Amino acid sequence: MQSHIFLTGDIQVGKSTIIRNVIPELGITPGGFWTCWGDLLPDGSADLFLLGMDEAPSSDRIAARRFGSGRGITAFPEIFDEVGSRLIAEASSSPLIIMDELGFIEKDAATFRHAVLSAQNGSVPILGVVRNMQTPFLDSVRSHPNLKVVIITKENREEIFEQVLEVCKKNYSR
Repeated sequence: MQSHIFLTGDIQVGKSTIIRNVIPELGITPGGFWTCWGDLLPDGSADLFLLGMDEAPSSDRIAARRFGSGRGITAFPEIFDEVGSRLIAEASSSPLIIMDELGFIEKDAATFRHAVLSAQNGSVPILGVVRNMQTPFLDSVRSHPNLKVVIITKENREEIFEQVLEVCKKNYSR
């Protein structure tokens, strides 16, 4: 059986929402991480936060900064390497690891990338989001033999939510 499920699809189709809605239904406390963009700052930039499951955004968790339209993203790989790797290691004693989301920003965070791939070889199931793009790291995540990749669209997201919930309740809940 494939013990890990990663959702993928276009931006803003509901991948993270599915995970956020599945977790409370399971009756467990997962470990892992989630990322979220902060509010738009006065200079037009926004910060990407890398957080533990119950953490709120804070200045020591800024993993990247997106500048105004067309001006790019600056990543802070040390946050992925230090914070992200620690959150994954701590999650190894949880009943489920959440990885929301994996993308291109981690490309220079070798320790973090290694932690993700090592967790895939572990015994704790993973529920995550993987960006719908080709990079060596993301390709290696998707190609793991214990991983099922599920494509989410606006048209199928309700149906996929029900399917993911059913699989998670059967395999990961109390």
